[in-house]
Amino acid sequence: MHDDDGLIWAAVAAALTIGATTLVQRALARGWASRRGRVPNAWNSSQSPLVEAALYAAASGAAVGVARVVAERSVRTIGSRRPGHGRRS
Repeated sequence: MHDDDGLIWAAVAAALTIGATTLVQRALARGWASRRGRVPNAWNSSQSPLVEAALYAAASGAAVGVARVVAERSVRTIGSRRPGHGRRS
């Protein structure tokens, strides 16, 4: 039974992480497009300067990393508050 609980919480964490990642990427793309006029194309495209594409990739990676940490810690915090899993005084 305990293993099933861990599997369920792992699935919840994965779903929350995927959702947070999607939201962060969309928000970054919208914000970037509103400031710069467009989102950089693929790395091999000559339409986007390499510096702009690299900055977008770095910002995207950092934002997704933060979203992942927040999502996973949120699930861990919620899971630790369940009866029988909390802190003992």
